Amino acid sequence: MNNWDWKEKLERRWRALFPGVHLTLTKELAIDLGDANTRIYQPGEGMVINEPSVIALDRESNRVAAAGQEAKTIARHQPRSIRVSRPIKDGVISDCEAAGKMLSQFISRVLPSRSLTSLSLLICAPADITPLEQKAYVDAAKRAGAGTVTLVEAPYAAAIGADLNLRATRACMIVDLGAATTDVAVITGGSLIHASTRRIGGGEIDRAISRYLQMERTLEVSEETAERIKIEVGGVNGRRDRESLAVRGRNLRTGLPEEITITSEEIHPLIQPVLRVIKQHVRMALEEIPTEASVDLLDSGIALSGGLSQLPGLAEHLNQELGLNVRVVSDPMSVAALGAGRLLEQEPHHPTRETMKEQEYAGL
Repeated sequence: MNNWDWKEKLERRWRALFPGVHLTLTKELAIDLGDANTRIYQPGEGMVINEPSVIALDRESNRVAAAGQEAKTIARHQPRSIRVSRPIKDGVISDCEAAGKMLSQFISRVLPSRSLTSLSLLICAPADITPLEQKAYVDAAKRAGAGTVTLVEAPYAAAIGADLNLRATRACMIVDLGAATTDVAVITGGSLIHASTRRIGGGEIDRAISRYLQMERTLEVSEETAERIKIEVGGVNGRRDRESLAVRGRNLRTGLPEEITITSEEIHPLIQPVLRVIKQHVRMALEEIPTEASVDLLDSGIALSGGLSQLPGLAEHLNQELGLNVRVVSDPMSVAALGAGRLLEQEPHHPTRETMKEQEYAGL
């Protein structure tokens, strides 16, 4: 029996026998806190939250006005009475109070009536965050009502979500390409033998596109528009050089709204600096791991996850540059949350779940 099934059955039985008397049990949730989106996985239910990591607060009372997609919509119009916060920056929590309130809002949607139920959170975090950054995750989770907080390396969780054979003796590598971070992990026998993070990701490309449009085309665009340009006409090779896209923004000379056409030929060079950093990061990982693990990758290859992994031509380009089989995993944007959720669904004595115990912060 799965470790959440008996709890649900016991709760139903208790409510039937003692209506109005609440039974204290632990509810577990797995959370992937990303710069762009927050995803929550509930054991037995699957992915229950996939919302932008944005919260809107009333400037006078500091109360929550909206969270997630609704807050992101509010941010577009920038009302004076509302302060919009993006509490996750460069892959880590930058505003504990705002992050705690945002988490609390999302959790209340999943567990609207927690009563005396204890809440345990498993949170994905970058591979090499500092103790101070770790504490920020714990503080934010405590503000959201968590009793126990456990951190798991995001690339390790992503490897589980991607169905990589982590318990095999043959090493495997996963590169998690997020909005603000690139995580590289090499795993063998269920254990991490290498984990590293670079604070660069898809968001850097979005900002490069915005700067280019301002400087070269005198057009100011929103973050959403810059991201859409990256997705629709971006790429790492010349295959899309004839594609174009109509873009709307504000002309910086006239101050008036304007529509222009941009081509993938303009966007292609803007992607190269980020691509160079990613390749350097992967190469350094390949140089640092043991020779035996490096040789294993000739068979197992490299798995790509995260939103940026879907950039057209990226996997093929890395394949040619590194001489290894590089592939994009299924559902790359959700694999970290899926993997963390699967960790919760495993029995406590399971080898992969045992690795979480080292990072448990119940006493903080």
